[in-house]
Amino acid sequence: MLFKTFFVQLLLFSKLVNGISVISARRLQELDDTFETGNAEESLFTKSVTKCGTKCSMNRRCVSFFFNTLTHMCILHSDPFTYTVRTKSAPGWRFYITQERTGRCPLGYIFYKQLDLCYKFRPTVQALDISCPFGELLRIDSEVKQNYIMKVTDDIGLVYDNSICIQGINTGDGWTYSDGTPMTYFRWGTGQPKKSSAKRLRMIRNSNYNWSITSDTKTCSYLCEYR
Repeated sequence: MLFKTFFVQLLLFSKLVNGISVISARRLQELDDTFETGNAEESLFTKSVTKCGTKCSMNRRCVSFFFNTLTHMCILHSDPFTYTVRTKSAPGWRFYITQERTGRCPLGYIFYKQLDLCYKFRPTVQALDISCPFGELLRIDSEVKQNYIMKVTDDIGLVYDNSICIQGINTGDGWTYSDGTPMTYFRWGTGQPKKSSAKRLRMIRNSNYNWSITSDTKTCSYLCEYR
């Protein structure tokens, strides 16, 4: 197994059933000396940051990791920590976020192997102005996916204090995804879905991420996914 180390980036290789997974790990220096142990996928001691990165590349739930250069402790996470807060600090900690490099995901998209999900956070806009370069608005089609999005957006309100728009179209005869496939998973809030001409969906963060219909003029943050 070969490794190439850069100043702030690692190139990692891990064996898959049908070939080789190539994943790079980029250090975010602005997060130096912060870390998180809560909701970790795995914690262990490794000889080097490269070994820590290799552990991440082999774990289907790992998208980021913390490594301590003094103690050699390695903490794997399924959270990219874009919109979640690190609650701990100590000297020596470095944070790395992974990037899939075999073409499964476009550059800039986060790859969560467990759900085969390529996703990207986008800023707050009116629902009518949602745009997803190289992808489409995130579709929530299972409770597992719903819970994962809740996890990675836990503190998004500190930056974007809005609900999160998700894929779904009210046809009048039921709800479908953008490609016309009928939706089978829902997480409606109390009194939802209301009878309305509104055709979009959003998750209400301050209501346990339950779903509500919304209009084109409502403001929301959102995620894109590449399928």
